[in-house]
Amino acid sequence: MRTVRVVRPVAAMILIVLGAGCGSIQLASTRESLAPPLEPVHRKVRIETAGCGLAPDRTGSGVAIEDGLVLTVAHLVARADNLAVSVGSRESVNAVVTALDLNLDLALLRIPPNDIPIIQMSSASKGAGGLIVGGAASGTVPFVIKEVVSLSIEEILGTERHSRLGYELEAATSTGDSGAGAYDDENRLIGIVFATGREDGSTWITASAEIEGFLAAH
Repeated sequence: MRTVRVVRPVAAMILIVLGAGCGSIQLASTRESLAPPLEPVHRKVRIETAGCGLAPDRTGSGVAIEDGLVLTVAHLVARADNLAVSVGSRESVNAVVTALDLNLDLALLRIPPNDIPIIQMSSASKGAGGLIVGGAASGTVPFVIKEVVSLSIEEILGTERHSRLGYELEAATSTGDSGAGAYDDENRLIGIVFATGREDGSTWITASAEIEGFLAAH
């Protein structure tokens, strides 16, 4: 198993590999439905923040996971006074934070109803490919999973460290793409972007298993 340590601050994330070994992490595949998944381009979300948050007056990304709900990263919206959200090609609307997990770096936003169906999620394995869709900075970019990893990260607004499951991707993302969705070749969400390694072209995403736990709790 590979463990990755993330050192804050958010504006200049440094990611350090602590160790590597044999074996793999098994992630559950859940949230299936009979209807085919909605194309990710219709779920992409652009988020504009204003206020005294960790990234005030900045632009970030998110995923429309179902009717009136948007998933993003907590470090984008924590302490923001105002949030403006646009889903797909729709006009911008106001959003409010309805759930925030500072340990997992996940946030749930509520917006007016938009008839988006419930998202399907899945796990993936090393070597699998797909697309990151809706990055506010990079748009749509391809990825290949380099490793299934255990992510060690300092909690948002705190100093304690917490671990969560995720993936290390080979993908050309940049600042502003945090919160964008990573999808497999069947348009199922496998995770959302939370950090980028600018020097080596790596991108780290929080796994769908952690996302589902967060949604179930809230």
